[in-house]
Amino acid sequence: MVRRIGFWSLGILGVLALAVSLGVWMLLPPDVTVPPRSDRMIAKVTIWNPGDPLQPDQTIVVTNGLITEIRPTRLEDDPPICPDCIVMPGLIDAHVHTPPQVAIGNQRLFSLLYLKYGVTSVRDLGQTDDSIADLQADIAAGRIAGPRMYRCGPVLDGERPSWPSALRIVDGPQAISAVRTLKASGASCIKTYTGLSRDAFRATAAEARRQGLPLVGHTPHAVNLRDVSDFEVQHFNGIPYLHKRPPEDADYRSQDVSAMTEADIAEVIALMKAQRISILPTQANQKARLTASDRQRFPPTEGFRHLPAFWEQAWPMIVAHPEGAEAVEADLDGIAAELAFIGKARLAGIDVLAGTDVVMPYVVPGESLHLQLAMLSEAFGDDGAALAAATEVNGRYVDRGRVGRIAVGTFADLLVLPKGARPDLAAVRDWQFVMVGGRMYPRAQIDAAVERYDQHFRGAYYETVMNGLVGILVSSFSREEDH
Repeated sequence: MVRRIGFWSLGILGVLALAVSLGVWMLLPPDVTVPPRSDRMIAKVTIWNPGDPLQPDQTIVVTNGLITEIRPTRLEDDPPICPDCIVMPGLIDAHVHTPPQVAIGNQRLFSLLYLKYGVTSVRDLGQTDDSIADLQADIAAGRIAGPRMYRCGPVLDGERPSWPSALRIVDGPQAISAVRTLKASGASCIKTYTGLSRDAFRATAAEARRQGLPLVGHTPHAVNLRDVSDFEVQHFNGIPYLHKRPPEDADYRSQDVSAMTEADIAEVIALMKAQRISILPTQANQKARLTASDRQRFPPTEGFRHLPAFWEQAWPMIVAHPEGAEAVEADLDGIAAELAFIGKARLAGIDVLAGTDVVMPYVVPGESLHLQLAMLSEAFGDDGAALAAATEVNGRYVDRGRVGRIAVGTFADLLVLPKGARPDLAAVRDWQFVMVGGRMYPRAQIDAAVERYDQHFRGAYYETVMNGLVGILVSSFSREEDH
């Protein structure tokens, strides 16, 4: 009898395991065919590196995923895939976060959406879990359709990390060890956060320099911007606080940016130029959060329909949004002040990068970069300058000499725009072909794949299961917050 019960128990456990496996498998999206890397001539096109003059009637030779030759088109060249079209570098989003693996299928979804919007490279600035390295490898190997991926690994934070995935760094030796470990794991940058101590930040900066890794992130509250150099500031952390302490309960406040005088702005910009400090602002992210504050006034963007419904439950666990009309107006004033600042910073020779902070509320992968570029264009007074931020400028910081420009020796990460297109922001959304490392995707293929993903992620089964699971997680999170 005991043996029979044991067999029944094993059988029941096996059936349950099979049911769970089947249930998870049904949550996974359909595969997207990744085209093979192929050598080719892209003949009779106009080359457009944003910020540079157009180069008409050119042929680009792609070999093993690299651009190996650029020259005037010859009669004997291969037939053009898109005669007289414009070819530009693919867009780079230099500030994203990749969904954790527990958000089943969303790593593939986000990767596909980047391609939909012409983003051929992304830089993950603070991983949500260890699966990001595997995703990077799968995309590079052609197992998953997506953009070229770079990553910093987990952020370096202080005694009380702001994020569960952050590394807790309490002193200089621990900071040095963390930087070395991240370098060995394939990280291409190091990101600091606001809680890092002064000594730990100094050790991090010195070791990152020794390891040849760019230092990016939030200016720690314990460090004044005067003590920072060769640093890429994310958002506006540290910028309004040369002469006063930053807030204890926030990275920075919009009203503190709005309160900066012309003299304050001039002083900060001069300091940034002298200390080789660049900035990556994310106004599209700030604007998107206002959807949670007032959905009627700030409705979700068109691209929101591509995201699974559970995200609206999950986002409040990630970050808060302005509460009340006064807080909303303060944020809008802050956005305007930030745009005015970065316009002046660029004129002074400060590098302004383009990024979006994907995974934040209502920030849609790929689409949000176009919204950010529209804001940068407003600040710079020029579409070309904004697009240069998302190509040439980002490329110098993400992978210098390899991405962000059409030039011999760079990766073949390209957008082919239609014949007769004007070289502006609107034309970039209307690309006809996108290439990542020599893998060419026609527009129709990406559009069809996105439609299949819409049906999957907005389907009854996926929504029922994932909304239920996230609902349980939110309830647990709320109970912890109450205690």
